[in-house]
Amino acid sequence: LLSGCAQMQMPEGYDAIKEAKAKYETLDSARTVMTDLSTGEVIMEFSFFFNKNDEMVLNYYGKDGDDEMYAYSNGAEYLYKEPGDEMRSVIPTGDESYIYNLYNREYRYPYAQGGIFFLDGTSVDTAAVEWADDGSCVVTYTYDAEKLSRSTQGRLDGVDSFSALTTTFEINPDGYIMAFTEEGTLIDS
Repeated sequence: LLSGCAQMQMPEGYDAIKEAKAKYETLDSARTVMTDLSTGEVIMEFSFFFNKNDEMVLNYYGKDGDDEMYAYSNGAEYLYKEPGDEMRSVIPTGDESYIYNLYNREYRYPYAQGGIFFLDGTSVDTAAVEWADDGSCVVTYTYDAEKLSRSTQGRLDGVDSFSALTTTFEINPDGYIMAFTEEGTLIDS
């Protein structure tokens, strides 16, 4: 009796996206802006670079409805403001909590990780890839909402299920993600 496992075939463009996500994690600096396409409002801005001590200097702004969040770290202290806070709070280097807020190349802030770009190759319903002569490409995935909901159940904070999702990655000739668009509807928990 012979048995084996067949490896699941990933959709066209998957390898290019996976490599671009990995490249994002090698950047010395970056700026990411998230905009609500329906309103044009910026709902997240994140930028970072590494200082001479290899510590990540970062600045974050996020907005959810009327709630705004801020975070800033310069390697010596971590400042943050969460919804409902009147002022920013500071965690200085000597504070026992500070170790959790010191980011570097090995311990990157979540938005400096490739996971910021959503990808689930197992739930793609249709894939379209447009390659340009210069080696850049645009990859568009339309997801099977039921499959995607099952695949991500319990893995995405605040998301119960999807009723629709399409993602588009614009990857430059050097293999870096230059634009990422998510359009869809989800059911919040």
